[in-house]
Amino acid sequence: WGEIDGDIRPQHIIFSADNGCNMEGYVGYNYEVTQKQSRNMLLGGSSATQFCNFNNIPYEVVDVGIASDDGIGVNRKVAKGTKNILNHPAMADDEFNSAFQAGYERIQHYVEQGINLFSFGEMGLGNTTTSACVLSALTGADPTETVGPGSWPDKPDLMKRKIDFVRSVLDKHKASIDSESEPDRVREIVAHVGGFDIAAILGAMLACVDFEKPFVIDGFITSVAAACATHINARIKDYALPSHYSKEKGTEIALAEVGITQDMVPIQAHMSMGEGTGAILMVQMLKTTQHMFVNVGTFADLMKL
Repeated sequence: WGEIDGDIRPQHIIFSADNGCNMEGYVGYNYEVTQKQSRNMLLGGSSATQFCNFNNIPYEVVDVGIASDDGIGVNRKVAKGTKNILNHPAMADDEFNSAFQAGYERIQHYVEQGINLFSFGEMGLGNTTTSACVLSALTGADPTETVGPGSWPDKPDLMKRKIDFVRSVLDKHKASIDSESEPDRVREIVAHVGGFDIAAILGAMLACVDFEKPFVIDGFITSVAAACATHINARIKDYALPSHYSKEKGTEIALAEVGITQDMVPIQAHMSMGEGTGAILMVQMLKTTQHMFVNVGTFADLMKL
């Protein structure tokens, strides 16, 4: 913040979008779960939104690409899901820019209302797959190091299928990701093998730096977005706060790109819910600590008793 503020005024933002690889049945469950759970979040019926309601933390759902005819929540729908990255780039350049700008503008909107701490969540079946693709393309890590079970059962045959899918996607797109400029390379990676949710979170995180507002990373998907953001603007490391250490395999690699090691992450609970459950718990911890810091008595006060 550059100063000691009297209190924390948080806003939790959940970016929701579908992924083409999931809609065509290559990974995960029925893609309609994304729109059903997004509607459920609006009603406060999900884990993350229950956390928000209990802790009096405002939240919103931003539709940047749900495969539904109508907009769900804040309607910034770019398209009804991305394309299947096994055969096509996930999104066109203008679609990437629209998703990125949607994230950036939500931060600007809330900064103007006095919000001084942001946290991010996401919803979208198949997004641990797209995140693994992005992370491997960004860092050169082998898919065996970045692919975790996501919402699948953790079984060797299913994991092999997912790893093979990610490896095929990387082979398909590697020749198209060739910019020498690091910011351009990151944009190409997300546009070719990522998701609208990742693009929007990327825009939101970079906006936080521009407006000098700290933000809380949630789990694997938001950690990958933070890794991408760091490659565009290294000052991300000054504003990104970890919350929980996701059990998704690529978490360590993603957080390392942001300069965060496992011992720096407060919540070690083997969670992998998404939506921002860990981030919201961290926001409440920060609110509690901040309240104590600005209100606790001094040693001199103590000695007068």
